[in-house]
This record gives sequence, C-alpha cells and structure tokens, in this order.
Amino acid sequence: MNNTLLNQPQALLRSAPPLAVMLTFALPLLVIITRDGMHGALFLMLLSLAWLGRVRWRALVADHGRAVAGIAFGFGGYFLISLLRLVIFRQNLHTLDGPLRLLLALAALVFVAGYRPPVRVFWLGLCLGAVSAGVIAVVQWTMSGGERAEGFTHHAITFGDLAAAMGVMALCALGQFRHSRLAPLPMLAFVCGLVAAVLSGSRGTWLGLLLVIPFLLKYGAAVHGRRLVVGVLLALALCVAAWFVPATGIAKRVDDAVNEVRLYQTQGNASTSVGIRLELWKASWMMISEHPWLGVGREQFHPALLALREQGRLQQSDALIYSSSHNDLINVLATGGLLDFSLLLVMYGAPLHFFLSRLRRAGASAEGRAAALAGLTLVVCFFGFGQTDVMFWLMMPKVFYGIMVCMLAGFCLNDEDARAPRAFP
Repeated sequence: MNNTLLNQPQALLRSAPPLAVMLTFALPLLVIITRDGMHGALFLMLLSLAWLGRVRWRALVADHGRAVAGIAFGFGGYFLISLLRLVIFRQNLHTLDGPLRLLLALAALVFVAGYRPPVRVFWLGLCLGAVSAGVIAVVQWTMSGGERAEGFTHHAITFGDLAAAMGVMALCALGQFRHSRLAPLPMLAFVCGLVAAVLSGSRGTWLGLLLVIPFLLKYGAAVHGRRLVVGVLLALALCVAAWFVPATGIAKRVDDAVNEVRLYQTQGNASTSVGIRLELWKASWMMISEHPWLGVGREQFHPALLALREQGRLQQSDALIYSSSHNDLINVLATGGLLDFSLLLVMYGAPLHFFLSRLRRAGASAEGRAAALAGLTLVVCFFGFGQTDVMFWLMMPKVFYGIMVCMLAGFCLNDEDARAPRAFP
C-alpha cells in the first residue's frame, strides 16, 4: 500500500479488508438470528485490532481521542468501578462479566474507525436484521397460537425492545439506498421491527418509541425530508391499527395494565404484572433511602428484598422472586447507589451528546448525519425501554447498546475524516 493510498480516507473506505466488511454486515444481523453470534463477532473485532499497527493507533488517538472520551469514560469507568467493588467487597468474579463486555464494546469503535468499512454494508445488515425480526415474530406467534414472540432471546421483552430499536435505526438509512433497487428496504425494516415489537407483547417498548418520535421529526426530517415524516406517520398508523385488531392483544394489555394499577392502589394486589413492578419499585425506594451512596450491592437485590419482607415492610407476593427493580434508573440506584447511577447517566448522556453534536455540526454529510441520527434514536429508545425493564442488567441488551453506540460513533468519525482528509503520521 503506497503513501498516496494512506493519505486518502476515501481510498481507505474502498480498501477495507474483506473480514472488516463481513463483520460490519454480519454483526447487526446476528443479534436477531442467533443467541450468541453478536458476542462472537465482537470477539473477532477485538482480535483484528492487533493488526492495525502502532501508526494507525496513534493517529486514531490523536485525531479522535477527545471526541469519544465521554463514551470511553462511561464504559471504561463502569468496568473500573466494578473491579473495585469486586476487590473491596469480595464479590464473585462473574459480576465483572457484564462490565467487561461493555468495556470490550469499545473495540467496535476502534475497529470501524481503524479499518473504515463502508457504512452501506452496516445499514444492509441492520435492515436485514430488522426484517428477520419481523419474520421470526410472525412465525413464532402463528405457530404458538398467539403467544408472545421472543425470537432467540428467550425473553419476549428483550426481543421486542431490540427489534423496535433496530427498526427505528434502519429508518435512519432512508437515503443510503436511494435510487437503487433496495430503496424500500429501510421502510420495510422499520415496519418489520414494529411488527416484532407488537407480537412480543412488550408494553414498555412503546414508551421508547413515543419518546423517540420528536427526535425523528426534528432531526430526521432535516436529514431525509418528507420520506422520514411519512415513515413516522406510518408507525403511528400501525400502532393505531394494532390497537383496534383484537388478535394483537395490544388494547387488552393496556386495559389490563390500567386495571392492575387500580388493584394495587385499592387492594395492594402485587400478584399481577403491573402490581409486581409497583411492589418492586416500592421496595427499591426503601433500599435507596437506606443505602444511597453505594446501594445494597449489584448481586444483593433479591436478598435485600427478602430482608424487607422479614422485617414486615413488604407483603408476601410474587414480587419476592425477582432479582431486579424492572426499571433501569431505580435498579441502579438501589443496587449501586449514586455512584453507579452517575455512571449510568454518563453511558446515556455521553453518546447522546456525541450524536447530537454531529447532527448539529455544519457541513456534515448525509451519511454522517444518518449515522448520528441512528445513534441518537438508539440512546433515546433504550432510555425509554429502561423505564419498565433493566437494560443494563440483562446481558444481551447491554452488549447490543454498547456495540451499536460504538459502531455508529466510528462511522461518524469516518465521515469527518472523509470531509477533512489528513495524512497519517
């Protein structure tokens, strides 16, 4: 490879190694069609970084280190605090599993920025993943006689959340396949992601989707114009249609939720789905008030729950078998205190700031703004999903979030390099 090639980012985009292209395409697709393929792809990305070379590593740090410092601090800081907790409180080694995988997710950022795979293959894999989610959901829902679809995640809520997030992110790729035979693919992927969310029966998924709509209308319309607005309106129409079709069960589940809240308020019934969540939130606030700084311990939620029952402060109910709060913010406060809570805010806030700054930056290309829009919607969706589930407790959504944030950040950095070519030292 000659010096001219090294000095031209666009040439580097065309000369991305075949393995880099394959992994970039496969990773978002593997999230849906396999249970552990995402982790295998991340491992291969990590191994490939050894071949980047010291010159490229120095260039990446010099050019982009400051821009991604917040993201690196969030994921890296979470691991370091977890390591300190393990040493000081003599926790089990497995408590490092999740934090370590979030730390390793940073390899996806270096991989994308270092090897510069074309973003188009990422969009293709993401769209096919969302389409696959819809197909898998329809097949499972049909074969099970209307039971909730859960894909290969063995957890219907996780499946619905990931499918919806991928569908919304795919919508951000509307301009990437324009004037080609694949032009309808992003819209199809968006619809399929929503179909999978509907058939998963996850009520919390819709909160994330409602939160992300204003961001899509404000920033997405500026990137894709009327086409994205049409997509958002299509989503709303699909939601309304799902409400009025009894077979989907959406209206019934909403009615059930309202009734379960009433039962908890009037009778203290904590045996229903919503009642269990309310009882868990009540117990969590007790833990927070007594252990505000460090929490009861990341692995100690269930023992603390049982202790509150022994003290007569909680009733005997189905909530006592759970090991999390079913709310990201409350769960982190209860188990990790304000220390862990501050890191969670960084893991949400740093990527949000990064992607917003890229969307607002003058002169950004359509490709770069599309990647930034997808990153923004991912963060907002996950924050919304986390109000009724624990996204940073379960392994699959936690790793998915880390990898997708880092890959999309890498594509944003590649876009900046393409617009301001510079020679590597």
